Amino acid sequence: DTSLIAYYTLLNLTTNTVGTSLIGLSVDDTITSYRATGFFNLPSGNRLYILYAPLETSYEFNAKKNFEFNNTNFSSSQNTSVSYKFSSYRLGYMFHRDYSSIRIWGGLTGKIRDAEISVKQQGQKSSFDNVGFVPLLSFGFDWVIYESLNLYTHTDALGASQGSAYDSQIELRYKLNSTYISFGKRILGGGADNDNVYNFAQFDSYFLKVGYNF
Repeated sequence: DTSLIAYYTLLNLTTNTVGTSLIGLSVDDTITSYRATGFFNLPSGNRLYILYAPLETSYEFNAKKNFEFNNTNFSSSQNTSVSYKFSSYRLGYMFHRDYSSIRIWGGLTGKIRDAEISVKQQGQKSSFDNVGFVPLLSFGFDWVIYESLNLYTHTDALGASQGSAYDSQIELRYKLNSTYISFGKRILGGGADNDNVYNFAQFDSYFLKVGYNF
């Protein structure tokens, strides 16, 4: 069925690594976020996939050593603020195969990445933003475990020597006529390793979701 889906992340446990090869930083934090997804049936029998997923977070720490970010030098023993934006907008085409109790799909997804990292420390600030297109491979399945209870998973991912991007979720769905509710786990991450910046981040989240089929 064609579906529109709204997510609300109740608990998001975050681990970030930000900086150049001169700094490695890991921070655990709790944030909330939301996203919306749609799957639309096509005359070919396959489906069009769209996703809108804004994501921003920030945190503060006391630098234990001097470090460099985006060609700017920052000092040790100073309160440092880091802001991280990793918003994603996607459009994909999914090929489907249906069996007695399971639907399997795979396809290609185009992602617009809207990312920015900003580091601030006592009057000086440096930001590195990156807006661009990223091709991803997509795959997943929807398995009917028992009557109205389904196990669902979907992944968008691709990796290369210059960086990687991945977004994978698994959830239990309970169907109520044309709507359903679900609880799941998502791992979202990626980053870049190039001459300008070294940055990788991973967001581990638990979410509640409401979907509508029509």
